[in-house]
Amino acid sequence: MSHYQFLKLFDVNGVWTIHLNRPEVYNALHAGLIHEIRDVAEKAKASDSARVLIISGEGKAFCSGADLKSGTSDSDLAAVLRSTYNPMILALRGLDKPVIGAINGPAAGAGCSLALACDYIIAKEGAYFAELFVQIGLTLDAGSTAFLMQSLGYHKAFELAATARKISAEEAKSLGLVSEVVKEENWDQRVISLGEEFARRPTLALALMKRELQKAHHQDLATILEMEAEAQREAGYSKDFQEGVKSFLEKRAPRFIGK
Repeated sequence: MSHYQFLKLFDVNGVWTIHLNRPEVYNALHAGLIHEIRDVAEKAKASDSARVLIISGEGKAFCSGADLKSGTSDSDLAAVLRSTYNPMILALRGLDKPVIGAINGPAAGAGCSLALACDYIIAKEGAYFAELFVQIGLTLDAGSTAFLMQSLGYHKAFELAATARKISAEEAKSLGLVSEVVKEENWDQRVISLGEEFARRPTLALALMKRELQKAHHQDLATILEMEAEAQREAGYSKDFQEGVKSFLEKRAPRFIGK
């Protein structure tokens, strides 16, 4: 497979597997990694041999979210979303092959969005999900607005977004976000066997299911992504966001003022 700087890509009999490969920062997302994820999704769509795409993480985490140390506090966050996160999410949801999220550890913030963008999600025991945006004074982005509403409905979605509490793999399964929770000793074999199972299924039928299920909701994902970008632009210029990033880097509790 092609060489990538920030992820590992394996192809075994049509099962393409991504390992996010920034373990030193718990696979935090930055422009380079986001671009590479999108590139793999686009190549998988164009490939006649690719049957399924699996996304997992190297090390202890699946993905810890946006890399706040990359200096986003002075950026137009709507522009950042439109140029990086949104195209990645659309490429994954637009891939006419199943995308399996193999959540091997924490999936937080935009990492939670990335997990929920997958079509079928399994989680290792001990993994958790957390929509951490509110902790730094931001709203949901990278598709989480759509994904939480589609899976949970308004009140539960608001709870998880507004509290940023951690959802264990077991609770995520009980809520319907996760299909399977797998013990660590069975993890690698289950990921392999699940990829093989999906690779044997009829690709065209799965692609049509994926497309029609997404159409069944009132607003399309692209509209919601644009709505999120506009809301994040406003939040990104707020004093609360500046304080949220500063407190994160200083490892202290934030002092928000509501503007």
